[in-house]
Amino acid sequence: MNSTDDESPADSSWPTLLCIDDDPQIPEAIRLRLRDYEVEVLCGFHGTHGFWLAMSERPDLVITDLRMPQGHGAYIVECLRNNSETRDIPVIVLTGQRGPEATQKVCQLDVQAFLTKPVLFEQLLAVIQQHIPLRPRKPEPAEML
Repeated sequence: MNSTDDESPADSSWPTLLCIDDDPQIPEAIRLRLRDYEVEVLCGFHGTHGFWLAMSERPDLVITDLRMPQGHGAYIVECLRNNSETRDIPVIVLTGQRGPEATQKVCQLDVQAFLTKPVLFEQLLAVIQQHIPLRPRKPEPAEML
């Protein structure tokens, strides 16, 4: 579930970010864009998978879509908030849904940020850094000249 085999395993002291989205390109893009930072990125590909990962891995931050199969994002946030083990995990909603209905739905959730797709990576990065520290990754000995 972690990074691909061509990368070194994450240090256990690194913060963990869980991205839940049924479009596999979104978590993969976030993982690739964050590869230069000391952060482990986990990918959940539908609502219940993401909730299971949140329960088993206890990430430091969750980014979730709203409209997904097997567990709508709003329901996943509600489940996270109703569980004593996950209620304090910050949640960012990153969704393609727009308009007053989506805004009203997100305002009713206990989330730290609401972003719409497509999002500038710098904007997403700034929101992530409000909740977890992102330090540049130190080069591996094999990467050094």
